[in-house]
Amino acid sequence: MTRKVDLLYDAKSFILENGDIADKLEIMAAGFDFGENYIKSSITELGTYLNPDGGLPFDLNQENPSSVKTTSEILRLIMELDLNVEVDFVPRMVDFLVSRQKKDGGFAETLNLDMPIEDKYGSGEGRDWYPVAKSITWLTGKALESLCKAGFDGTERLRRARDFLLYSQNEDGHWPDYKGQETSDPLGTGNILPALREVGVSEDSDVYEDGRAALMHHLMTAIEQGNAFDMVDLIAVGDPKNRKEEELIQNGLVLIKESQNPDGGWSLPGFKKSDAELTASLAYVFEKCCQ
Repeated sequence: MTRKVDLLYDAKSFILENGDIADKLEIMAAGFDFGENYIKSSITELGTYLNPDGGLPFDLNQENPSSVKTTSEILRLIMELDLNVEVDFVPRMVDFLVSRQKKDGGFAETLNLDMPIEDKYGSGEGRDWYPVAKSITWLTGKALESLCKAGFDGTERLRRARDFLLYSQNEDGHWPDYKGQETSDPLGTGNILPALREVGVSEDSDVYEDGRAALMHHLMTAIEQGNAFDMVDLIAVGDPKNRKEEELIQNGLVLIKESQNPDGGWSLPGFKKSDAELTASLAYVFEKCCQ
């Protein structure tokens, strides 16, 4: 269904001026108008970021070690781009991700990313949802989705990742960030549902239905509170099944539109300055949900 909602300001120009290569790839994958030559040159540039292990450095800072999060996010975007040629370094990215799967089936960042993660997200709350050296549910979702999109055929590894997610869901329908964590993370759910769809989990299964219902309720609350940040997960609910769900998605798009800054970007909660990473994510969700 095509939804008739247009952004107020030019998000593309903001990203071109302020975003990094990952932000640009995200709006390319969303369908923003870029020439074929620009897309190809961006892919070529991206290849220069790869570390010898085949992974991309955390936050695309070439001084950082390779990250499951960064590599998964970029791999998914590459696979969503309408490219006429194969990207020759994709198999190396796949091999890197596979090497980061733990025995329990989940995916984890290595210990040497502890300080870069702390520097970006802080030593307190950031460690609650993004620890190193242990399997993380939302990180596993990102890795699983990107591996499926890339055509990885390691059935055993995909099954283990799927089962790690299926059996770590909380009773409220959401997931903890890692096993043993007491609280649920609704934003984690937004990273997990697309992975379950990609790996072939039935949308009629209890795990999927409970997770989707929990995410819909979370998004409804966020819309009522005017929290545009959480709309990054609007696309994760998939196609609406009834009028009420269609209205929720429509209201989410309106919230994204109305919270856009005049410079074309969006601000993180508590900040006035537009943030390039959030802008790319919200512009991506907006365009995908309007297609």
